[in-house]
Amino acid sequence: MKNICVFGMGGIGGYMTSRFVSARNVEPKDGLFITCIARGESLKALRENGLIFRKTDGQESSFRPDLVTDNPGALSEQDLIILSVKGYDLAAACAAINPILTPRTLIMPLLNGIDIYERVCAATSSGIVLPSCIYISAVRQAPGRIAQAGGKGNIIAGDDPRHKGFDAAPLASLMAKAEIPFEWQADSFPALWRKYLFIASYGLVTAMSGKSFGQILESSELSAQVQSILKEIYAIAVAKIAVAKGAALPDSVIMSSFENARNFPYEATTSFARDVQVPGKPNESELFGATILRLGAELGIPTPATKAAHEAIVG
Repeated sequence: MKNICVFGMGGIGGYMTSRFVSARNVEPKDGLFITCIARGESLKALRENGLIFRKTDGQESSFRPDLVTDNPGALSEQDLIILSVKGYDLAAACAAINPILTPRTLIMPLLNGIDIYERVCAATSSGIVLPSCIYISAVRQAPGRIAQAGGKGNIIAGDDPRHKGFDAAPLASLMAKAEIPFEWQADSFPALWRKYLFIASYGLVTAMSGKSFGQILESSELSAQVQSILKEIYAIAVAKIAVAKGAALPDSVIMSSFENARNFPYEATTSFARDVQVPGKPNESELFGATILRLGAELGIPTPATKAAHEAIVG
Protein backbone atom coordinates (compact mmCIF):
# COMPACT_ATOMS: atom_id res chain seq x y z
CA MET A 1 0.00 0.00 0.00
CA LYS A 2 2.55 2.56 -1.20
CA ASN A 3 1.45 3.71 -4.66
CA ILE A 4 -2.14 4.97 -4.47
CA CYS A 5 -4.13 6.40 -7.37
CA VAL A 6 -7.44 8.26 -7.10
CA PHE A 7 -9.19 8.31 -10.47
CA GLY A 8 -11.85 11.03 -10.67
CA MET A 9 -11.86 14.28 -8.73
CA GLY A 10 -15.48 14.84 -7.83
CA GLY A 11 -16.82 14.73 -4.29
CA ILE A 12 -15.72 11.19 -3.43
CA GLY A 13 -12.37 11.49 -5.17
CA GLY A 14 -11.68 14.74 -3.35
CA TYR A 15 -12.54 13.19 0.01
CA MET A 16 -10.31 10.16 -0.56
CA THR A 17 -7.45 12.33 -1.78
CA SER A 18 -7.66 14.57 1.28
CA ARG A 19 -7.46 11.60 3.62
CA PHE A 20 -4.59 9.85 1.81
CA VAL A 21 -2.51 13.03 1.54
CA SER A 22 -3.09 13.62 5.26
CA ALA A 23 -1.77 10.13 6.00
CA ARG A 24 1.28 10.76 3.83
CA ASN A 25 1.99 14.05 5.59
CA VAL A 26 1.73 12.53 9.08
CA GLU A 27 3.99 9.57 8.38
CA PRO A 28 6.19 10.44 5.39
CA LYS A 29 8.55 7.62 6.32
CA ASP A 30 5.91 5.22 5.02
CA GLY A 31 6.68 6.49 1.54
CA LEU A 32 3.09 6.87 0.34
CA PHE A 33 2.89 8.30 -3.17
CA ILE A 34 -0.52 9.77 -4.02
CA THR A 35 -1.54 10.29 -7.64
CA CYS A 36 -4.75 11.95 -8.80
CA ILE A 37 -6.20 11.44 -12.27
CA ALA A 38 -8.09 14.54 -13.36
CA ARG A 39 -8.89 16.38 -16.56
CA GLY A 40 -9.75 19.81 -17.87
CA GLU A 41 -10.15 22.61 -15.35
CA SER A 42 -9.81 20.21 -12.42
CA LEU A 43 -6.38 19.13 -13.68
CA LYS A 44 -5.25 22.75 -13.96
CA ALA A 45 -6.63 23.75 -10.55
CA LEU A 46 -5.07 20.79 -8.73
CA ARG A 47 -1.69 21.41 -10.30
CA GLU A 48 -1.73 25.10 -9.46
CA ASN A 49 -3.37 25.20 -6.04
CA GLY A 50 -3.75 21.63 -4.81
CA LEU A 51 -7.08 20.30 -3.59
CA ILE A 52 -9.18 22.55 -1.37
CA PHE A 53 -11.43 20.41 0.83
CA ARG A 54 -14.03 21.77 3.25
CA LYS A 55 -15.34 19.54 6.04
CA THR A 56 -18.89 19.58 7.36
CA ASP A 57 -17.78 21.91 10.19
CA GLY A 58 -16.66 24.50 7.64
CA GLN A 59 -12.94 23.95 8.12
CA GLU A 60 -11.02 24.28 4.85
CA SER A 61 -7.61 22.76 4.14
CA SER A 62 -5.34 22.41 1.14
CA PHE A 63 -3.91 19.05 0.07
CA ARG A 64 -1.21 18.51 -2.54
CA PRO A 65 -0.96 15.06 -4.14
CA ASP A 66 2.46 13.92 -5.28
CA LEU A 67 1.31 13.82 -8.90
CA VAL A 68 -1.69 15.12 -10.83
CA THR A 69 -2.07 13.86 -14.40
CA ASP A 70 -4.58 13.06 -17.10
CA ASN A 71 -2.47 10.17 -18.39
CA PRO A 72 -2.73 7.11 -16.10
CA GLY A 73 -0.81 5.02 -18.62
CA ALA A 74 2.36 6.95 -17.72
CA LEU A 75 2.25 5.82 -14.08
CA SER A 76 4.18 2.99 -12.50
CA GLU A 77 2.27 -0.09 -11.34
CA GLN A 78 -0.17 0.80 -8.56
CA ASP A 79 -0.98 -0.91 -5.26
CA LEU A 80 -4.44 0.65 -4.83
CA ILE A 81 -6.67 2.41 -7.33
CA ILE A 82 -9.80 4.23 -6.17
CA LEU A 83 -12.34 4.56 -8.98
CA SER A 84 -14.53 7.56 -8.20
CA VAL A 85 -15.81 8.46 -11.65
CA LYS A 86 -19.41 8.71 -12.82
CA GLY A 87 -20.99 5.55 -14.16
CA TYR A 88 -20.91 6.76 -17.77
CA ASP A 89 -17.10 7.20 -17.50
CA LEU A 90 -16.41 3.84 -15.85
CA ALA A 91 -15.58 1.78 -18.94
CA ALA A 92 -13.11 4.40 -20.20
CA ALA A 93 -11.50 4.66 -16.75
CA CYS A 94 -11.04 0.88 -16.57
CA ALA A 95 -9.43 0.84 -20.02
CA ALA A 96 -7.10 3.65 -18.96
CA ILE A 97 -5.82 1.83 -15.86
CA ASN A 98 -5.23 -1.54 -17.53
CA PRO A 99 -1.54 -0.77 -18.30
CA ILE A 100 -0.76 -0.07 -14.62
CA LEU A 101 -2.48 -3.12 -13.12
CA THR A 102 -0.74 -6.13 -11.63
CA PRO A 103 -2.36 -9.30 -10.25
CA ARG A 104 -1.92 -7.73 -6.78
CA THR A 105 -3.34 -4.28 -7.54
CA LEU A 106 -6.44 -3.52 -5.47
CA ILE A 107 -9.25 -1.78 -7.36
CA MET A 108 -11.85 -0.15 -5.13
CA PRO A 109 -14.78 1.22 -7.15
CA LEU A 110 -16.82 3.76 -5.16
CA LEU A 111 -19.79 4.29 -7.48
CA ASN A 112 -23.53 4.23 -6.90
CA GLY A 113 -24.52 1.24 -9.06
CA ILE A 114 -25.24 -2.29 -7.88
CA ASP A 115 -23.44 -4.13 -10.70
CA ILE A 116 -20.24 -2.09 -10.57
CA TYR A 117 -18.15 -5.09 -9.51
CA GLU A 118 -19.22 -7.01 -12.63
CA ARG A 119 -18.61 -4.01 -14.88
CA VAL A 120 -15.10 -3.44 -13.55
CA CYS A 121 -14.19 -7.13 -13.76
CA ALA A 122 -15.34 -7.22 -17.38
CA ALA A 123 -13.34 -4.11 -18.34
CA THR A 124 -10.03 -4.77 -16.54
CA SER A 125 -7.26 -7.17 -17.45
CA SER A 126 -5.88 -7.87 -13.98
CA GLY A 127 -6.12 -6.87 -10.34
CA ILE A 128 -8.34 -7.66 -7.35
CA VAL A 129 -11.69 -5.86 -7.49
CA LEU A 130 -13.18 -5.18 -4.06
CA PRO A 131 -16.98 -4.76 -3.97
CA SER A 132 -17.24 -1.50 -2.03
CA CYS A 133 -19.48 1.38 -1.09
CA ILE A 134 -19.00 4.70 0.69
CA TYR A 135 -21.40 6.80 2.76
CA ILE A 136 -20.73 10.47 2.17
CA SER A 137 -22.33 13.53 0.62
CA ALA A 138 -19.64 15.66 -1.00
CA VAL A 139 -19.89 17.98 -3.98
CA ARG A 140 -17.51 19.73 -6.32
CA GLN A 141 -18.12 23.43 -5.81
CA ALA A 142 -15.53 24.42 -8.42
CA PRO A 143 -12.53 22.78 -10.09
CA GLY A 144 -10.20 21.62 -7.32
CA ARG A 145 -12.64 22.65 -4.58
CA ILE A 146 -14.74 20.02 -2.77
CA ALA A 147 -17.19 20.45 0.12
CA GLN A 148 -18.42 17.65 2.37
CA ALA A 149 -22.11 18.14 3.08
CA GLY A 150 -22.79 15.08 5.21
CA GLY A 151 -22.00 11.48 5.95
CA LYS A 152 -18.99 10.12 7.81
CA GLY A 153 -17.10 8.97 4.74
CA ASN A 154 -17.21 5.39 5.98
CA ILE A 155 -16.39 2.59 3.56
CA ILE A 156 -17.56 -1.01 3.50
CA ALA A 157 -15.55 -3.40 1.32
CA GLY A 158 -15.31 -7.16 0.91
CA ASP A 159 -13.77 -10.09 -0.91
CA ASP A 160 -13.44 -10.28 -4.64
CA PRO A 161 -15.34 -13.56 -5.24
CA ARG A 162 -12.48 -14.56 -7.56
CA HIS A 163 -9.94 -14.12 -4.74
CA LYS A 164 -11.60 -15.37 -1.57
CA GLY A 165 -9.50 -15.25 1.58
CA PHE A 166 -7.70 -12.09 0.51
CA ASP A 167 -5.67 -10.55 3.36
CA ALA A 168 -7.27 -7.17 3.96
CA ALA A 169 -4.96 -6.22 6.86
CA PRO A 170 -2.66 -3.90 4.82
CA LEU A 171 -5.66 -2.12 3.34
CA ALA A 172 -7.30 -1.74 6.76
CA SER A 173 -4.03 -0.36 8.13
CA LEU A 174 -3.86 2.23 5.36
CA MET A 175 -7.46 3.28 5.99
CA ALA A 176 -6.76 3.64 9.71
CA LYS A 177 -3.74 5.88 9.00
CA ALA A 178 -5.90 7.96 6.68
CA GLU A 179 -8.62 8.15 9.37
CA ILE A 180 -11.21 6.72 6.99
CA PRO A 181 -13.86 4.69 8.87
CA PHE A 182 -13.49 1.26 7.30
CA GLU A 183 -15.32 -2.03 7.69
CA TRP A 184 -14.27 -5.26 6.02
CA GLN A 185 -16.98 -7.81 5.32
CA ALA A 186 -16.10 -11.11 3.66
CA ASP A 187 -19.38 -10.78 1.75
CA SER A 188 -20.07 -7.10 1.16
CA PHE A 189 -22.83 -7.50 -1.43
CA PRO A 190 -25.72 -7.27 1.09
CA ALA A 191 -24.26 -3.96 2.27
CA LEU A 192 -24.08 -2.76 -1.33
CA TRP A 193 -27.74 -3.70 -1.82
CA ARG A 194 -28.70 -1.78 1.34
CA LYS A 195 -27.14 1.39 -0.05
CA TYR A 196 -28.53 0.82 -3.54
CA LEU A 197 -32.06 0.39 -2.22
CA PHE A 198 -32.01 3.93 -0.88
CA ILE A 199 -30.01 5.73 -3.54
CA ALA A 200 -31.77 4.10 -6.51
CA SER A 201 -35.34 4.49 -5.27
CA TYR A 202 -34.97 8.11 -4.15
CA GLY A 203 -32.68 8.86 -7.09
CA LEU A 204 -35.36 7.80 -9.55
CA VAL A 205 -38.20 9.65 -7.83
CA THR A 206 -36.24 12.87 -7.17
CA ALA A 207 -35.07 12.89 -10.80
CA MET A 208 -38.55 12.10 -12.16
CA SER A 209 -40.38 14.67 -10.02
CA GLY A 210 -37.78 17.37 -9.42
CA LYS A 211 -38.77 17.25 -5.74
CA SER A 212 -36.58 17.16 -2.64
CA PHE A 213 -36.56 14.44 0.03
CA GLY A 214 -38.80 16.54 2.24
CA GLN A 215 -41.31 17.19 -0.54
CA ILE A 216 -41.44 13.50 -1.43
CA LEU A 217 -42.12 12.55 2.19
CA GLU A 218 -44.98 15.08 2.25
CA SER A 219 -46.54 13.62 -0.89
CA SER A 220 -48.54 10.42 -0.47
CA GLU A 221 -48.26 9.71 -4.21
CA LEU A 222 -44.49 10.15 -4.44
CA SER A 223 -43.91 8.32 -1.16
CA ALA A 224 -45.94 5.40 -2.50
CA GLN A 225 -43.84 5.33 -5.66
CA VAL A 226 -40.59 5.27 -3.66
CA GLN A 227 -41.92 2.35 -1.62
CA SER A 228 -43.05 0.48 -4.73
CA ILE A 229 -39.58 0.86 -6.29
CA LEU A 230 -38.01 -0.25 -3.02
CA LYS A 231 -40.09 -3.44 -3.07
CA GLU A 232 -39.06 -4.16 -6.66
CA ILE A 233 -35.35 -3.67 -5.91
CA TYR A 234 -35.66 -5.75 -2.74
CA ALA A 235 -37.17 -8.66 -4.68
CA ILE A 236 -34.26 -8.50 -7.12
CA ALA A 237 -31.74 -8.29 -4.25
CA VAL A 238 -33.18 -11.35 -2.52
CA ALA A 239 -33.02 -13.35 -5.74
CA LYS A 240 -29.44 -12.28 -6.54
CA ILE A 241 -28.23 -12.94 -2.99
CA ALA A 242 -29.89 -16.37 -2.98
CA VAL A 243 -28.08 -17.32 -6.20
CA ALA A 244 -24.78 -16.18 -4.70
CA LYS A 245 -25.59 -17.96 -1.42
CA GLY A 246 -24.93 -14.74 0.47
CA ALA A 247 -26.21 -13.42 3.79
CA ALA A 248 -29.97 -12.85 4.00
CA LEU A 249 -31.40 -9.35 3.59
CA PRO A 250 -34.41 -8.83 5.93
CA ASP A 251 -37.54 -7.26 4.48
CA SER A 252 -37.36 -4.58 7.19
CA VAL A 253 -34.74 -2.92 4.99
CA ILE A 254 -37.55 -1.68 2.73
CA MET A 255 -39.06 0.60 5.36
CA SER A 256 -35.73 1.55 6.92
CA SER A 257 -34.52 2.66 3.48
CA PHE A 258 -37.68 4.70 2.98
CA GLU A 259 -37.38 6.35 6.40
CA ASN A 260 -33.69 7.12 5.85
CA ALA A 261 -34.68 10.20 3.86
CA ARG A 262 -35.83 11.80 7.14
CA ASN A 263 -32.17 11.98 8.18
CA PHE A 264 -31.46 14.48 5.41
CA PRO A 265 -32.34 18.19 5.24
CA TYR A 266 -35.82 18.91 3.83
CA GLU A 267 -34.37 20.49 0.69
CA ALA A 268 -31.80 17.73 0.03
CA THR A 269 -31.97 15.81 -3.25
CA THR A 270 -29.74 13.36 -5.13
CA SER A 271 -26.78 13.92 -7.44
CA PHE A 272 -28.66 11.91 -10.07
CA ALA A 273 -31.57 14.36 -9.91
CA ARG A 274 -29.22 17.34 -10.11
CA ASP A 275 -27.58 15.91 -13.24
CA VAL A 276 -30.94 15.14 -14.89
CA GLN A 277 -32.07 18.74 -14.39
CA VAL A 278 -29.18 20.11 -16.48
CA PRO A 279 -30.14 19.89 -20.18
CA GLY A 280 -27.63 17.90 -22.20
CA LYS A 281 -25.59 16.79 -19.21
CA PRO A 282 -24.78 13.06 -18.99
CA ASN A 283 -26.46 11.24 -16.12
CA GLU A 284 -26.47 7.81 -14.49
CA SER A 285 -29.93 6.65 -15.55
CA GLU A 286 -28.31 3.48 -16.88
CA LEU A 287 -27.06 2.58 -13.39
CA PHE A 288 -30.47 3.07 -11.80
CA GLY A 289 -33.60 2.58 -13.91
CA ALA A 290 -32.04 0.63 -16.79
CA THR A 291 -30.17 -1.76 -14.50
CA ILE A 292 -33.23 -2.50 -12.36
CA LEU A 293 -35.31 -3.16 -15.47
CA ARG A 294 -32.63 -5.45 -16.92
CA LEU A 295 -32.17 -7.44 -13.72
CA GLY A 296 -35.92 -7.71 -13.24
CA ALA A 297 -36.34 -9.09 -16.76
CA GLU A 298 -33.50 -11.58 -16.24
CA LEU A 299 -35.01 -12.85 -12.98
CA GLY A 300 -38.67 -12.71 -14.01
CA ILE A 301 -39.47 -10.01 -11.43
CA PRO A 302 -42.01 -7.32 -12.47
CA THR A 303 -40.74 -3.73 -12.14
CA PRO A 304 -43.63 -1.45 -13.22
CA ALA A 305 -42.91 1.37 -10.73
CA THR A 306 -39.28 1.54 -11.78
CA LYS A 307 -40.30 1.47 -15.44
CA ALA A 308 -42.68 4.40 -14.99
CA ALA A 309 -40.05 6.53 -13.26
CA HIS A 310 -37.29 5.58 -15.71
CA GLU A 311 -39.40 6.33 -18.77
CA ALA A 312 -40.44 9.69 -17.30
CA ILE A 313 -36.73 10.57 -16.97
CA VAL A 314 -35.31 9.30 -20.25
CA GLY A 315 -38.43 9.86 -22.37
